[in-house]
Amino acid sequence: MLSVAMVHKTGKKKQSINISILSCLILLISGFLTESSAAPAWRLIPSLSISETYNSNIFSSSDETGDFITGTGASFKITYTGTNTELKANYTTTWSSYANNTELNVLTHDGNINIDMARGINSYFRDVRINVSEGFSYSPDSKDYYFDVERGGDASLSNYGIRTERNDAFRNAASIDMSLPLSRNQGMNLRYSNLLTEFSDPVLQDNMTNSLSIGTYYTARKDTLHVDIGIMKSTADEVDLNSYSITTGLRHKFSPVTQGEFSIGWDMIDYEAGKTSNVRGTLNLSRTSEFITYYIGYSRDLNTVSGVKTTSPVVSQTAYINMSVRHTRLLSSTMGATYSINQSLNGDEVDIKSYNLSAEANYTIRTWLTGSFSVSHFAQNSGVASAMDIERNLLMLKVSASWGT
Repeated sequence: MLSVAMVHKTGKKKQSINISILSCLILLISGFLTESSAAPAWRLIPSLSISETYNSNIFSSSDETGDFITGTGASFKITYTGTNTELKANYTTTWSSYANNTELNVLTHDGNINIDMARGINSYFRDVRINVSEGFSYSPDSKDYYFDVERGGDASLSNYGIRTERNDAFRNAASIDMSLPLSRNQGMNLRYSNLLTEFSDPVLQDNMTNSLSIGTYYTARKDTLHVDIGIMKSTADEVDLNSYSITTGLRHKFSPVTQGEFSIGWDMIDYEAGKTSNVRGTLNLSRTSEFITYYIGYSRDLNTVSGVKTTSPVVSQTAYINMSVRHTRLLSSTMGATYSINQSLNGDEVDIKSYNLSAEANYTIRTWLTGSFSVSHFAQNSGVASAMDIERNLLMLKVSASWGT
């Protein structure tokens, strides 16, 4: 897969090419798929959806303008289970039609792919795990912060608590994760990630960030102690930076379904205006079970994807809680709350506080037909022109039909 993103901005022409890490492994992955001795287990699940949304602030500005939006979408979910490789992929495209502001009608795209190559690698290296993942989004409305379970809590495609004015934006996040056990209790981890963000509005800052980290861990009964070192290079319109970090943490299993983690580290940052440092860290508690799943946590890290132009690195602090409940075989619900603070490390160029509340109910009408209703409220306090004080309410009713082979 070769991802090419091109954005033309007023007053300048900007072209950036992002070669997905998946393209570097496509031949290797293809080899694993064809070497499978069992019949490939492919599954395709297409679906169609229609939705009606009320957005109280369609421009994400201080001058609130509301409108009704009719969405017509098509989705494709693909899974593959072979002898050597497991693959999951999703793609959704949605045509959004505005009732009173037809000039805003837009076709959005969202997708992700996850490849688990552990079984194929284990044929050559015992207990080694390799996972490749990629996600992308093209939309004029950035996603509110969310906890991504499959990416280990990495909300790469979200806005990290900063909502800018409406503009077309492309974001692509790709990563390779590798785990190498050294003994029964010890092991090493290696991770590379690439994050590309491009905006059509010249007021907003494009960015490409490459990160590489290596770490070691030691497990004793219910506890895992880990230490990681990493480097990051971020290239943006206004400021480029290099960051070097060291992080140590402890994970504890309270039960087979409940665990917590605490980590703390240090960033040493070198950017055009000088050098600075930052304390980084996480604190979280999670429970995953058949009926109730929740994630509660706090994180502090560099934010390179906000789009807000600044000559100083920005640090994002986020506290979140997400809960999913399966009430019956047919009815489930999700609830979430997030509070974020984004500030410049030096100076006061960026000082943005925001919170988001959301809830959704899903009901299975038939095995092939589902319905959902969701509500959310977002509020932001900011002195930055491209991310001003705003409030926004969303209400959405959606019906989806799917079938599989």
